[in-house]
Amino acid sequence: MPDQREILVFGSHVYGSYIHCERIPRPGETVAGTGYHPMVLDDGGKGSNQAMCAARLTGRTSLVSAIGTDRGGEEGLALLSAEGCDVSRVLRSPDLPTGVSLAAIDRTGMSIIITDPGANLMLTADAAKSNEAAFGRHMFCLLQFEGPKDGALEAARLARKHGARSMLTPGPMVALNKDELEGLDIIIPNETEAAELLGVEEISDYRAAAREICARWDVTNTIITCGSRGAVAWWENALIEVSAFKVNAKNTIGAGDAFAASCALALCRGLDISQALRFAAAVAAISVSAAGAPWASYPSLNNVHDFLAHVGETIRLPPISDL
Repeated sequence: MPDQREILVFGSHVYGSYIHCERIPRPGETVAGTGYHPMVLDDGGKGSNQAMCAARLTGRTSLVSAIGTDRGGEEGLALLSAEGCDVSRVLRSPDLPTGVSLAAIDRTGMSIIITDPGANLMLTADAAKSNEAAFGRHMFCLLQFEGPKDGALEAARLARKHGARSMLTPGPMVALNKDELEGLDIIIPNETEAAELLGVEEISDYRAAAREICARWDVTNTIITCGSRGAVAWWENALIEVSAFKVNAKNTIGAGDAFAASCALALCRGLDISQALRFAAAVAAISVSAAGAPWASYPSLNNVHDFLAHVGETIRLPPISDL
């Protein structure tokens, strides 16, 4: 099919407001902050972060999202389009504003984030169905829960129907019935989300947790991202582990989105899962090493290849094949 593309992202777009602080406040506590930025347009929601990362890595990427009729939304789409992402399917709400995230970042680069979805509430099951033709033209569909749950789950169903693989980042976590994730190709939670999926306060054994998530939720494959400790996957009934690259983290916002998008793109290009996870770890490491907002921190493919060569690794993302 001549117009087939690689990554379809069905998910949120927001822009961020940032403030830096020495440490994250405890409940009920006020701390002093610096460097407040009220509208950071090189920032996105989980969906548009994933779309930006994949597009910059030369992926043939499309985004189905929603914005308001405001400057923040339109300028964000312009930045995505400039990187080669197809934004022609993005909805516009006459009533709801573009979504926004409020983020506090401490001196170690860790953050807390509160998100108002705004126009992303339009990303319902009907919105997925109205874009059904697009699912058959992409190899991978990336999903998140920053919009309505029914929209993400319907998008996963349509991906399966049309032969595309689906990857769900289950954040922010929502209440799920036991059978709602059945048949999902890949779920990629972080440590907190993995604990919530298993109904525990904290996970002590990530190897066992990855396997248990697959069994409990009837998901084919699970990848748990563990920050500076790397990632653990239960993949096609085998355990896969990759370590993280040692870098000086300055801002971790959007790193999980970069990991998910780059892993999916690597799988599209034919890398095996171990190579795909290692490639994704490199992309995430570069991302957290920059102090700026996610889109400013996401690397080009040449940046990633140079990084891997510098640390003595030979993994390369193959060129786009004739699909």
